[in-house]
Amino acid sequence: MTEAHPGSKELMETVANWHDGPLTFSRAFGWERWGLLGILSDFILHYTQGDIVEIGVCESSIFFTKLAKKHGRKVYHCDLQQSIITNCLTVDGYFDESNVIVCADSDTFFKETILPPIALGFIDGDHTYEQVKKDFDNLFPFIVDDGYIFLHDTYPKDEEWLGPSACGTVFMLRKELEQWDNVDVFTFTRSAWDVGLTMVRKHPKNLKPFQDKERVRYGSNR
Repeated sequence: MTEAHPGSKELMETVANWHDGPLTFSRAFGWERWGLLGILSDFILHYTQGDIVEIGVCESSIFFTKLAKKHGRKVYHCDLQQSIITNCLTVDGYFDESNVIVCADSDTFFKETILPPIALGFIDGDHTYEQVKKDFDNLFPFIVDDGYIFLHDTYPKDEEWLGPSACGTVFMLRKELEQWDNVDVFTFTRSAWDVGLTMVRKHPKNLKPFQDKERVRYGSNR
């Protein structure tokens, strides 16, 4: 434990007590916190080639380090807070040779980092619509066909969760993406602290008519 960001060692030891078997599932938290993200990410990386991007370093990074090692990928982490990164680097196993760690704001990260094709992105940095929209737009071109971006804090429990230190206005991007024709969007309202984990799948190009998305507007009785 360090004064800069205490608790990383204890968190690592708690989370990384993995269940026996092939899946990335924490004994301590199960489906709670990042359990769902870990399982879905494992599934995606099994079927999709490409590396990983994480905007916002913390507990989820433990899952991505394990998944990167399991699937032979790299993780590109970005966080503005040097204290978090410094503390995590002192904990064995939090990061390893699979991790590329950038301490900068996300705008700088996308401007200065040469990213390969990305199978999986996770955005949990700044909680304003304007910034998370920029993060999504900057990341989306690197996502491979049938790749995924996850967004956190997209379904606040009530108005008290709309503050900048909670979910902020990320929900606005979720509502916007639900109208896009070139993605599939689904929001899990449980797990991930029960404040919304939105999964966005990028459509492959040149879909057949029976594969494509058709927007249907229902009447008010639906």
